[in-house]
Amino acid sequence: MMSRLLVFAVILVLAFCAQTPPLRAAELGKDASPEQVAGEAYARMQAGQWEQAAELFDPAALRQFREMMAPLMEAGGGEAMATMLLGEEATADVVKAMSDAEFLGRFMRTVMQRSGAKLERQDILGGVAEGQDRIHLVTRTTASAMGIGMTQLEVVTVHQTSQGWRLALSGKLDGMAQALRARQTPATVEQTPDGETE
Repeated sequence: MMSRLLVFAVILVLAFCAQTPPLRAAELGKDASPEQVAGEAYARMQAGQWEQAAELFDPAALRQFREMMAPLMEAGGGEAMATMLLGEEATADVVKAMSDAEFLGRFMRTVMQRSGAKLERQDILGGVAEGQDRIHLVTRTTASAMGIGMTQLEVVTVHQTSQGWRLALSGKLDGMAQALRARQTPATVEQTPDGETE
């Protein structure tokens, strides 16, 4: 079951990585454009600076991701799950002390290392503004994981926060987190009215 969970986690991380087009900003200030912020996040990921890349996500999105994943760390077998997704040293006390950015960064680092996944190329194809504080970028990401090459087209949302432009969570991440939780939770056994199990 753990290997299947790791596959789900790889897909989850690549969904994050697909949110970052390769347009690195020389100096990333509060006035950096959405493309520059996303490009800097991708450059940090390529350099293995996962915690620093996570800092370029909306703080509310970081909190949301942690809350989505928390049940996996708290249910039965949670320590094994934390070790698989956050690294060997991820004891309950260590996880509790992590900031939200460290939590996401450690998750991405661990999953990418365990899977041998590699980000190979990314292109930004265009963008559509939604008002003045939100833009949707279309990106194409080429990556490999577990010996399989893959190319993904993603619509990435970047929006204004008090810190400037920051990456939002992909809409499919919640569904993937739910799938991870479902894989960990044993199926319930239903009974028919006559008392027999189905």
